[in-house]
Amino acid sequence: MKLEGKTAVITGAGRGIGRAIALSLAKEGANIVVAARSVGEIEAVAEEVRALGRQAIAVPVDVRSKAQVQAMADAAFEKFGSVEILVNNSGVGVHNAIPKITEDDWDLTIDVNLKGTFLCTQAFFEHMCNNRQGHIVNVISRSAKVGLAKLGAYAASKFGALGFTQTTDQEGIAFGVKATAVLPGAVDTKGRADNHDDPDHSALLQPEDVADYVTFILTRPDRVYIAESSIGAQFLKPAPTNSIALKDGI
Repeated sequence: MKLEGKTAVITGAGRGIGRAIALSLAKEGANIVVAARSVGEIEAVAEEVRALGRQAIAVPVDVRSKAQVQAMADAAFEKFGSVEILVNNSGVGVHNAIPKITEDDWDLTIDVNLKGTFLCTQAFFEHMCNNRQGHIVNVISRSAKVGLAKLGAYAASKFGALGFTQTTDQEGIAFGVKATAVLPGAVDTKGRADNHDDPDHSALLQPEDVADYVTFILTRPDRVYIAESSIGAQFLKPAPTNSIALKDGI
């Protein structure tokens, strides 16, 4: 197990991608701090981690609150002594055309997706630098690269989170601390279902796909540097027979 003896803090870990990451990292030997707002969900995930033979604590947190984030960090340090991995996975998306974006929806999206990433990073970054080891993975979105229609607030938050990840990496590199941005495509989660009516769920990534990829990144040797990476689903369907001219055996 490549993460034996390490501790990972995962936000948004009560369900979906965060839960899948918690279980995947636990299978590689990491102890897990399961953090999210829903007490019932994070307690259930913590029990799943313990069933895998790893230690886990469930810590309720609203990543928009500096006080709650600091309390989460304090709980992690009190239980495990040190934290080597932080996965910023909390996220929210309210999709509307620009004229229909409310100020409350804008503030919520920026506060969770961008401010939350900042506050959680700040809570652990100096500790990691002092220990001269650490890896911060920010689960962002492909919307950090392209601003699509009805994604004004969401794209703005994700573009910002990508830039912040790059700054984190540049500030941490001299201290042995890495920061990686993971940009998933469409993932079959409750958040996705709340905003999209997908007729074919087989065309979506599963949370476990993203979790496996995050685990891959976190288990590379220290010499391997992955600053940013996208992951998507590709489905090849047979083309209609009349759509391609076949000749000369090709």
